[in-house]
Amino acid sequence: MTSLVFSMLAMVGMIISVPDMDGHPVMFATSLTWVIGGVTGLFAQKFLLGMDPWRFRFRRWECEGRVYRWVGVNVFRWVLKHTPLGWLNPGMKMTIRRSSLEELLRQMNFAEGAHLIGGVITLGLSVGFFGTGHRSVGLAFAVITLLVHFYPLITQRWNRGRVARMVRRQASRVA
Repeated sequence: MTSLVFSMLAMVGMIISVPDMDGHPVMFATSLTWVIGGVTGLFAQKFLLGMDPWRFRFRRWECEGRVYRWVGVNVFRWVLKHTPLGWLNPGMKMTIRRSSLEELLRQMNFAEGAHLIGGVITLGLSVGFFGTGHRSVGLAFAVITLLVHFYPLITQRWNRGRVARMVRRQASRVA
């Protein structure tokens, strides 16, 4: 339901802002980013969900999570928990069973991959619009990319590390 409401708002935003994108740069960037995210998710879902849940490796500097706290992941997580934005992916629920945790890792890989692809596309649009003289639109895309793709991406990486540690702990208990 939340996705449907946001999609309808994006379509209305596109209708209003496309004729004068320089007059409504935030509305245009937000609406187009939502459409790009939806299309990216649709086309990448099967591929990303089918990947090995352990495929994305962590960098050494990511393992302890200090960098994520430094950039404000906890604030973003709070926003997701206390607003309708948290309802966008109801498939990300954690239970105690190992198979369920591995499915959660797959969902996190999908979310991370989709946000990475969408972020690259919208950041490219930001550079393109900025370079063609639509500076306010380019800046709006840059800010929207930060909020809509970068923070969800790093939140997924941070959470995935925590879930991966739980799966490893469970596996060591069983063995």
